[in-house]
Amino acid sequence: MITIRSALWLMIAMFVGESLFAYTLPKDHHNRKSDGRSSLSKMSREIAEIASRARKAIVLVSTTRIVKTPYGYIDPYEFFFGPSHRHRERDQQRKRGGAGSGFIVDLKRGYILTNNHVVANADEITLKLANNDSYDGRVVGRDSDSDVAVIEVKDKKFKRRGLTALTLGDSSKVAVGDLAFALGAPFGLEASLSLGIISAVGRGNLNISGIGNFIQTDAAINPGNSGGPLLNTEGQVIGMNTAISSRSGGYDGIGFAIPSNLARKIAEMLINDGYVQRGYLGVRLQELTPDLHKSLRLPSQAHGVLITDVESDSPAAKAGFRNRDVVVSVNGNNIKTQSELVNAIGLLKPGSRVTVKVYRDGRPETIRVTLGVHPKSSSPPTLSRDNKKNRTFGMTLKKVNDSLRKQFRFESKYGLVVVDITRNSPAGRSGLDIGDVLLSVNGVKIRDLSFFRKQLKSKARPHVRVERQGNYFFVALRKK
Repeated sequence: MITIRSALWLMIAMFVGESLFAYTLPKDHHNRKSDGRSSLSKMSREIAEIASRARKAIVLVSTTRIVKTPYGYIDPYEFFFGPSHRHRERDQQRKRGGAGSGFIVDLKRGYILTNNHVVANADEITLKLANNDSYDGRVVGRDSDSDVAVIEVKDKKFKRRGLTALTLGDSSKVAVGDLAFALGAPFGLEASLSLGIISAVGRGNLNISGIGNFIQTDAAINPGNSGGPLLNTEGQVIGMNTAISSRSGGYDGIGFAIPSNLARKIAEMLINDGYVQRGYLGVRLQELTPDLHKSLRLPSQAHGVLITDVESDSPAAKAGFRNRDVVVSVNGNNIKTQSELVNAIGLLKPGSRVTVKVYRDGRPETIRVTLGVHPKSSSPPTLSRDNKKNRTFGMTLKKVNDSLRKQFRFESKYGLVVVDITRNSPAGRSGLDIGDVLLSVNGVKIRDLSFFRKQLKSKARPHVRVERQGNYFFVALRKK
């Protein structure tokens, strides 16, 4: 049986033969040409068969986010050009829609794999399945650092006829030059298929996500493809389409997919635990240059990553790491780049015992370290007792700290941060959202949660000054 790869090479050979050496062809040229066409037809049928099977697992993921602008907030465009319409309610309420792709990985349970950025902050999720039935969706778990999310069909009795689940393949076996198929809903065009090759593997430092290397492909990926599968010639998922590199905003021949091995690992943690916790070493890193390589007296064949700082009281500090150490391997796996070290540590669970080989002053040393919990790890979705104590007016509040400042990108160095909110609550109806920082109440600076609660009791409708990513406004909290 002729394979897709051999048929593709045959097609190339036929083109070269006809264009350059037509005058030397033997008498049976027409028979060979007929055989070539037969091979190409067979390849075409095989591609169609892969697409036909895979389409049954593709899901169009539509999301809606309710955006509330607090009463009294003035849109700068409306300030200059006038309001587009009058609002009868005290709070402006607008819906923002979005769309992406996903694919079924467990048909019985209705589990669907997609990108975190497709469903992040969605108030409503609608899933259109390949049998044209639509259902409400629910987030099982999501992880912003890897950009992986698991969602499910809410209706446990959803119609499964005409649907299938895709198999996650081994992305470590993917090689440059392999054929690849991208499926998804670019620009809302459902179950669209594009064909290409694997352009590169192990792409890191792309600022796409906080962790993980990527598969690069020239299979056409456009907005709406996010969360769809990247398939090999066996019809197995080798990656999840995630991003494009484009000046125009559309397909420019460079697309990136999360490797299936990483997606599988994150998805299993989200399904089993509901959250992801990452290993933490506590060092700052720098890539080696040729000059630094010589200056640090490293062996010519040594490759690694330079430690520039060790955080105090971190797992690295307790284990004896020093700045100027060059990390060359973790648990026997060679390290050549920062992203390789970040992935090697970050994909291990906190509490893991790790063996790290370093070069110190030109000499090899072995350090054993027990990993801590990364500060940016996801937290369990259920509210602990402490979190329940931190709830008021339908929102969970935490004091401002550096970790929250980086996560939600705000300026304030004091106040309380909204880390969770119930939409149909006094706080939710007032227009507050996750990531908002409460700075003062009734004109008095907020010191802590107990002080905030005391101030709330003093007036029937207290007003609160809020920061949202560098923008400041006031809201009036209704107690009922």
